[in-house]
Amino acid sequence: MPEETTKKPRVDLRSDFPHGKEDSDLHIRLNPSLLTADFTTPFHTAYTSDSLSATTTIASGDSTGTIVASPFHTGKLTNVFPKHFLLALKEELKTLTWHHRSNDLYKFNQTDDLALNALPHIKALRDYMAGEEFVGFMESITGLELTRGYLDLAAQRYKSTNHLLCHDDDVHRGKLARRIAYIIYLVDEEWSAEDGGALGLFGNDENRHPTSIQEHIVPEFNSMGFFRTGLVSYHTVEEVTVKDLARERWSVTGWFYGPVTPEITPDPDHLPHLPASVLPAVADLTDTSCELEKWVNPDYLKPETQTRILDALMEQSSVELRDFLRSDVFEKVSQELSDGFWSEAPLMGPPNLRQYLAAEPTTPLVKDLAGFLRSKSFASLLKSLTSLDLIKGSQELRKFSHGHYTLIHDQALEPNGLDVTLSLTQKTDWDDEAWGGATHYIADADELLRIQPATNSLALVLRDEGVLRFTGDLYGFY
Repeated sequence: MPEETTKKPRVDLRSDFPHGKEDSDLHIRLNPSLLTADFTTPFHTAYTSDSLSATTTIASGDSTGTIVASPFHTGKLTNVFPKHFLLALKEELKTLTWHHRSNDLYKFNQTDDLALNALPHIKALRDYMAGEEFVGFMESITGLELTRGYLDLAAQRYKSTNHLLCHDDDVHRGKLARRIAYIIYLVDEEWSAEDGGALGLFGNDENRHPTSIQEHIVPEFNSMGFFRTGLVSYHTVEEVTVKDLARERWSVTGWFYGPVTPEITPDPDHLPHLPASVLPAVADLTDTSCELEKWVNPDYLKPETQTRILDALMEQSSVELRDFLRSDVFEKVSQELSDGFWSEAPLMGPPNLRQYLAAEPTTPLVKDLAGFLRSKSFASLLKSLTSLDLIKGSQELRKFSHGHYTLIHDQALEPNGLDVTLSLTQKTDWDDEAWGGATHYIADADELLRIQPATNSLALVLRDEGVLRFTGDLYGFY
């Protein structure tokens, strides 16, 4: 990323900071300890240094400032605002209408944009954070040019199992761009690493794709995390794991904006691009002769059953065939697909697209089953069930475990066609609400279909243009 001209830190912003009891419940101001040159100057020096190699902490009075050096510079300030103000703010937020947000990337509850909210503590926070003192402070410690009076602000509550998967926050709006992402934590004061919800920071490979989480920032009441947004600022809110379901990860988050300049507008030809290999290769079906009776439940080979399946598919565009494989075949395949089978399977990435294990079918029966599913014999059965003449296909053997998922990505869109998914899970009572892991079909913002993992089940879905699918994150305690 190109170098930027940094602004010199301001020497002291305390001159008009009130002291003592004149602070009312509605008064909000940065902790004076953070506004001294003894804090802002060394923090600025560390945060803007290209040679910073280790996490650095700067103490100032009853506050601290920490700069995480790797994988990208991230700041954390503690004891930021008056405690009584944040507690009153949280009570005010509880009175708002909250919306459940859930898609391929996230699952949490959120308020509307707080930009025009007139409740007193919310308005006081917004006005202060968008004003000269706070914006000037952020400029002084980060060296970035920021815009006054323009601030995104919303509150979130992450319940147990809620999360926000890998993304980079890099967004431009006309002449302005997101420059700094921030999180003000309103969690209870007993929150710990065991409760989850940490801010996870991803490293990047030579192609600027995210790799794995290299650093975790644990939520702490009255602390603020922040980092410069950009093409390598991949991060996540890790799964909340609180056992007491009444506890939630509260926060107020948003972005500071700054002018779009050539230095922060990368050449489109140099943006990170996913390789074509992230999608399974499409190939001709094989001529291997396979006996359907060897593999398939005989009920699905009866003409009257096939007619009913075809009618259902034409009406609904999807159908699930339970107990699809012969029971003896399923049991033997399941035995081969034990944990040992997956011990050498690679984790597929990058995590802004997918996380799951993918293996080659190497054991005898699994290899034969994979061959059967690529054969013209199986295609002939599918023609009876769908009326489609199939000549090509792609195939991948996947295992999804805790923390695995797929995301919709505009550089990895699957071709339209017939989705054929054979679910081989051993769990007979899968609960998508408790564990996730369902396959979701969406068009625009609407969910059209959700298919839960099921034991020995074949799902057929006719996916038209504009319909996308993803596998939801697997979470929970199971």
